[in-house]
Amino acid sequence: MSDSKIKITAVNYLNTFPFKYALEKFANQVDWAEINYAAPAECAQMLINNETNLALAPIAVLAKQPNLNIVTNFCLSTFNEVKSVKLYSKKSIEDIQTIVLDYQSLSSVSLIKVLMKYYWKKSVRYLQGYKGFENKLSADAMVVIGDRTFELNGKFPYEYDLATEWYRYYGKPFVFAGWISNVILKDSYLQQLNTIFDYGLQHLDEVIDYAMQNHSLSGKRLNKEIIADYLTNKMHYRLTNDRKESIEHFLHLLKKLETEKSVVDF
Repeated sequence: MSDSKIKITAVNYLNTFPFKYALEKFANQVDWAEINYAAPAECAQMLINNETNLALAPIAVLAKQPNLNIVTNFCLSTFNEVKSVKLYSKKSIEDIQTIVLDYQSLSSVSLIKVLMKYYWKKSVRYLQGYKGFENKLSADAMVVIGDRTFELNGKFPYEYDLATEWYRYYGKPFVFAGWISNVILKDSYLQQLNTIFDYGLQHLDEVIDYAMQNHSLSGKRLNKEIIADYLTNKMHYRLTNDRKESIEHFLHLLKKLETEKSVVDF
């Protein structure tokens, strides 16, 4: 890379706050970077279009763009349940015929297609979501990700946590996003980022207080217990070997789907 600033794009969902807090706290140490925020699917497209250099992007983009690389030792993953990536449905899995896909997502909408094909062994019709689609379910089911799920949980006859379903299928935690780059970054930059992100995870009490002040849903603050449980018990941030294996298998199935032309576009 030249000496021009590296463009970094993160996501402003609650699950990214350990990264967001640490980046803001140590902004003076990453003065070599310009930091902005976007939805997960936008992060992926920005990498593809070279509009950013490093993004917390959906893992599924790696199946589309093989020249991209995962960097840093951190990711957005789960243990075996995430709570914020859901299939909400009027019907049980065996009766679903149509699913609306979240326009903000890439990995999660790819995941539902993988699960439908290889786990539940069903063929369904997928519809593209739009802004506000989650407020009125117009199909049998819909995939919704991120903070909007906190207001939807418990409101549908059937809810399927996609991280849980992947764990039941493959036996390893699912990885929704990683720090993905379209350039070769200096080792010193990567070391700084690893140190900064590690600080965020080592100081979740500070992150939780920060989230209490800087995060809201529909103008309402989430209570501290919900935030603490989500960040400490639902989310997992370290890119461990079992999570690397999970990424590899997920990408294998995505590419297999494309080869089999089972879906129009993943």
